[in-house]
Order: sequence, then C-alpha cells, then structure tokens
Amino acid sequence: MSISRGDLPLNVNQNRRLFLDALGVPESGLAQAVQISRDCVRQVETTGEYPDCDAMITSSTKVYLSILTADCTPILIWADHNPVIAAVHSGWQGSELDLLGKTIKMMITDYHVKSDSLNLVIGPGLSREYFEVGPEFRTKFPPAYLKGHQGSGKIFFDHNAYLRESAIRQGVPGHKIEILDYCSYRDEDLFFSHRRDRGITGRMISVIGMSE
Repeated sequence: MSISRGDLPLNVNQNRRLFLDALGVPESGLAQAVQISRDCVRQVETTGEYPDCDAMITSSTKVYLSILTADCTPILIWADHNPVIAAVHSGWQGSELDLLGKTIKMMITDYHVKSDSLNLVIGPGLSREYFEVGPEFRTKFPPAYLKGHQGSGKIFFDHNAYLRESAIRQGVPGHKIEILDYCSYRDEDLFFSHRRDRGITGRMISVIGMSE
C-alpha cells in the first residue's frame, strides 16, 4: 500500500483502489501521516499528507485518516457520541513517549470527548512472542510488560498490553478496547513484517472515517 518501499507504483495504486473501493472511500479523501516514530499528534480537517507526525485526530466527516504499518501497531479510535476519530501509528518509540496517551488527552481536552465514550482497536503489529528486545528496554518500560525467556536470556515486550494500559490510564474502559488476535510477524500469509522480512517488505494501510 506504500509507493516508498520499492513496489511498482502501478501495483500500489491498483491495490489502493481495490481496498478503498471496497470501503466506499475516495483516495482523494485520505489524510496520511508521514510517520517518523515520535510523539507528534496533529489535528487535521483537510486531506493530504501531514509531515512529521504519527497520530492524527479529526472531527471532519470528509476526511479519512490513514496510517501505514509493517510491525508497528495501528490504533484506531472513535467516540460514541462525538464526531471525532483518531488514527495512531505506535512502535515502541512512540509508546515510550506515550503517543497513544497524548492522543487520547487531546481528544478529551480539545474535542470535549469523555474518556469513557472512547473505543479503541489495537493491531495487528508484533505480538509478545515475536517482539524480542534488548536489555535496555528494562529502563524504558515497566517489568510487567517484559517477559524473559528462561535459559536463553532473551526478553520479549508485550506491546499490545502496554498500549491497552496506556488507554486505560486515560480513563478508557477496558471493555471498550479490542486487541485483534493477529501478529504481523507470525501471520505471514496475511501481513508484511519489517522484522521477519529483514527490512525488505511492503506496508499495510489502516483507515478510519465517519459517514456524513
């Protein structure tokens, strides 16, 4: 779904048309975060590319938020009663900087959304079983989200659980957070994976929008 990963633009454009046509979404309606794995959140009301950000929020029914992933986690957020949505691209760098928490805070303060009205879908990204990290992660994240592999000295990061807790800390009810039961690394027949494919891989796209 990305023309920046070496795929033929003609193929990517055809893939996008097939996907967006199935959703009834015009490609001209997309807002695209130009992701840098940091913690910038942008409020958007028009379509197009938004540089240097990894999360977007909109209250416009004419804008479809889109993010690209291939191991980092896509998170889509919407409110029950307010016309406001968000899309978040969070790898471990964004999570260390609390990108998801900052996005939810902005929805609450700037869009007057109640935290208990928010709904989240998390994934697919790396599951804990395939998210091997180095010992430096012990200084980045609480030990509850780091599981050691007995005998090997390997450490695995439960990113999905950490993201879920990040939303709960902002007041989102746990029952309104869904973690999709997929793994970008494990489910090779379904997803691209930067880690599994050693950096030579495509990108998936996640899109959220509101009907008028």
